[in-house]
Amino acid sequence: MSLEAVIEKVKARVNAVDPNGPRKVLGVFQFNIKTASGVEQYVIDLKQLKVEKGTTATPDVTVTLSVEDLIAVSARTLTVGDALTQGKLEIQGDATLAAKLAEVI
Repeated sequence: MSLEAVIEKVKARVNAVDPNGPRKVLGVFQFNIKTASGVEQYVIDLKQLKVEKGTTATPDVTVTLSVEDLIAVSARTLTVGDALTQGKLEIQGDATLAAKLAEVI
């Protein structure tokens, strides 16, 4: 799986959400993904139901991790909890929303 495949998977999950229905997660996530060529940044906005490359000035949660670890978390071969305890994942912001990170990716 590649970074692009993970992003497409997240976009498909976000697009499948009924904007008028109940939502499990409601927040704005800033992802800083470390790659071999630098850092790629994405905003997953679950309030407006959109996923975009770039940054936001006011994320509820900022997540920093390597592309390999993002792929592993998305594939469910690495849990968010294990990634945190192993120092593979940095989270800043709303702890309640951060706890729901696995539902986002």
